[in-house]
Amino acid sequence: MTHQSSSQPDTTNGRYPLSYTQEWFCSLDEGDDNGAFGKRFHLVTGLRIAGRVDIPTLQGALDDVVARHELLRTVVMRDAQPPYQQVYPPCRVPLEVRDLPAGDKPRDLVAEELIIEAERGSSISPRQVPVMRATLCRFDDNDSVLVLLTHHSATDAWSVGVVTRDLAAFYDARANHHPVDLPQVKQYREFAQWQKSGPAAAGDDVRKYWQEKLHGAHALTLPGDRPRPAVYTRPMSAYNYIIDAGEMAPAVKFAHQTRSSMFMVLLAAFGVFVHEVTGRSDPAIRALTFGRNEQQFHNTLGLFLNMVPFRTDLSQCASFREIVASTRDTCIDAYANEVPISVIEQDVPGFMALAAEPGNSEVIVGMWQQQPETESVLPIADGALTIYKRSLPSYETSDHPRGMVWNMAAGQTGNLAGNVIYNIDEFDEQKVNGWIAQYHQILARLASHPDQPWREVVRAAALSPLTRRSAPTRRA
Repeated sequence: MTHQSSSQPDTTNGRYPLSYTQEWFCSLDEGDDNGAFGKRFHLVTGLRIAGRVDIPTLQGALDDVVARHELLRTVVMRDAQPPYQQVYPPCRVPLEVRDLPAGDKPRDLVAEELIIEAERGSSISPRQVPVMRATLCRFDDNDSVLVLLTHHSATDAWSVGVVTRDLAAFYDARANHHPVDLPQVKQYREFAQWQKSGPAAAGDDVRKYWQEKLHGAHALTLPGDRPRPAVYTRPMSAYNYIIDAGEMAPAVKFAHQTRSSMFMVLLAAFGVFVHEVTGRSDPAIRALTFGRNEQQFHNTLGLFLNMVPFRTDLSQCASFREIVASTRDTCIDAYANEVPISVIEQDVPGFMALAAEPGNSEVIVGMWQQQPETESVLPIADGALTIYKRSLPSYETSDHPRGMVWNMAAGQTGNLAGNVIYNIDEFDEQKVNGWIAQYHQILARLASHPDQPWREVVRAAALSPLTRRSAPTRRA
């Protein structure tokens, strides 16, 4: 089968400079067991497949994906000075096949448990290629779950979608004996080269913008219940929740009224929540972005994600409507001046100072558009669908370097799916659950009373009983 590529990779001596994101990950390097290159810092996705899966065809399709995308067979040489990325020749993807025992649990629930099992118990070394492995779990000959594990140093959430699309295309081409129909792809090393030269390089005006915008600011941290240890003693914990469309209706309506995105409304309310917890009126909230502003790299697998600081001064706002308007201006300016977070940290000395204190925990916010529930069926066997819904609300999960990640995804039906990842070495579960409830209450009250003085609205919310459903017990 022919593998499409925009250029021929050097598969014997392919040494290339790192991207800014790879350099940022290197700054979070804590060895082979922890940090950004730790063996449990990975992404897991699952496909529910109907029909009989041909194992040799699946193996060949997995290998095709690795041949197409160099970063899946690339090692970041972190010990070199300076570090670089080494591309290796195409190689075979480890594929395990498991037959699941019959049981009384619904298969949809078992499918979710398989993903959680991989997140909690799997490990993969970014020093060995390929940095992807697969497990096919079969309920029977016509119903199975494919679990894909990739190290986070080589992939991000967008890349997971690229992998599943390309895997399905290769499987279909092999199974039905026709040429694969995929767009041309640029390799990640080409992105790294583009990023550090020409239009991608941060200009003086952009760097000056961030120096002025973040003057005197510190990256958002929240106080932990215990000092952060040098090395976490246990995996991260995750708390999943869903706020239904009825409860989210005032926020959705207000976003439409103000011609703001849901991200802007959620971020504005999060700023108010941070003010209530920390007393800061202008927190610099770092939020994850896809980092794929160039169309030419939309089909490239790799580590593109970035963090953008959003700093809005709440003290200058009288109402939530004014906070949202100011947050909208902040977002527009920040997107227009987006540069790699490593550039900002270099240009703004002291920005990460509070995060270095053991009593504080870094907080990163991820706000995404939730995938539609009626996603296209992928052409594997009789059809495959990505598993998104998580009905299990609390569990241990994949690691991340440190701190807390607060994810929110606005659903197609108006709901809000949330996921907070933290470590109980730093935070009690009760505190995290309380913060989640507090934020949701602030969001609901402010969206329902956007023109009243926001401090009075928040004070009233604090005095009202919590309406959020009680938190389930975390599974060990």
